[in-house]
Parts: sequence; structure tokens; C-alpha cells
Amino acid sequence: MGNLDGRVAMITGSGSGIGRATALIMAERGADIVIHDINEEGANETAALVRETERTAGVWVADVADVAAMKSVVTEAEDHFGHIDILVNNAGIASDRRPFEEVTEEFFDLEFSIHVKGTMFTTQAVIPGMKRRQFGRIVNISSIDAISGPPNAAVYNSAKGAVLAMAKGWAKEFAPWNILVNIIAPGEILTPMPLSKMTPEAIAEKAKTVLLKRYGKPEEIGYAIAFLCSPEADYITGQVLSPNGGSIIG
Repeated sequence: MGNLDGRVAMITGSGSGIGRATALIMAERGADIVIHDINEEGANETAALVRETERTAGVWVADVADVAAMKSVVTEAEDHFGHIDILVNNAGIASDRRPFEEVTEEFFDLEFSIHVKGTMFTTQAVIPGMKRRQFGRIVNISSIDAISGPPNAAVYNSAKGAVLAMAKGWAKEFAPWNILVNIIAPGEILTPMPLSKMTPEAIAEKAKTVLLKRYGKPEEIGYAIAFLCSPEADYITGQVLSPNGGSIIG
């Protein structure tokens, strides 16, 4: 028996990385999983792993920035599972670092459509069901960059900052329906995203700047997300938890 028995968790971008790790941890704790990703192969791989835990997994493939498509995902998932108790807004893309003067409208629109628009309207789709059931747990995946504001990342910083700010407002707005909303702001985590953008040598150098001298593992973020969705966190809402290996201590 686990502390998420009977729950249904929808995790966007769960075809790899943090999303996949979270799906497996929640499944091990008793939840059934709504797997969403734009990558069908990755989503199906996650589903197979979830089913090995003897939990149910459903796969939906859609662009998180497509509002109509994500509304359909939520509707179909609710029809399939009966309800959605937990939403983890995890889908995102790696930031392309570039000087401020080189930010283009296309680049800006891409970052905001995935991180901000996707988070906003996927949440909007699940809220009516959560309100009807007087229960919901929402976790937005922001970034340590929204807190520290590194240079040459103005668009990513601001998009992830918006993800953080939305959650704080939602925590106040949805509290009367027992819907708790929190934020995870990960530090340096070894997922396919940094691996696609950085050489092993660059990752090793970056790890030296972390107090614990290493990148985090996807499951170390998954455990934090699962905690915020568990009964142990029933008195926590509107808060930012940043597993970052001591990169920032505030």
C-alpha cells in the first residue's frame, strides 16, 4: 500500500527525464498515471515501466502548447480513469542561451507557448473536475533560473518565473476547493535536456559549481514532487521547493 493509493496523476512531458521518474515513483506509491508527451515512443516506454509496477497507465500524445489538443487529453483521460487528482505541469524544453540582443520573436513565442501557455491551459482543463470533487494537487515545474536569473537566459528565466508566479496565485484562488498548488524549482539535473545541449566536459565543469559537486538525478526531483502530492503535504500550498544541491541557499 502506498500514500497515493486511489489517486490518478497526470504528468505532462512524462516520456523521459523528470516526468518519467515522477510517473514511476507515483505509480510505486499507488497512483494510476496519465502519461502525456509529444514523443510517442518515449511515452509508451514510460507506460510500459509504469505497468511493471502493476498500476494502470494511459498514453496521450499532444503538443502541450495546443490548447484544444490538451483539453481533449484531459477529457479523454477523465473519461478513461474517472477523474484526475494530481497534475504535474512538467513539459518543457531546454533553454538556448543567447545574449539579450539576439532574442527573436520566434524564440520568445516558442518558450512562452510551451512553458507558460501549456501550463496555464492544461491546468484550466483539469480544474473543473478537481473543484467538483473538492480535491486537487497541482505542482508546477519551474527552475532555479527563475530565482537566480542567470545571464543570457532572459526568455527562459521569465517563462519559468511566470510558471512560478501562476502557481502562487492559483494556490490562493483554488484553496476553497481543497486544491493545493506548489512549485518545484530544480537546480542542475541530469536529464536528456542538458545532455542534448552540453558536452560531458561542460557538464562536469558545471557540476563543480554545485555545493554537492554533482548534478541531481531525475528521481530526486520526482521524490519531491510525489511528497507535495501526498497526504504528508496537506498543509503546504503556494510554496517553492528548490532541490538544487546547495547551488542557492536562501
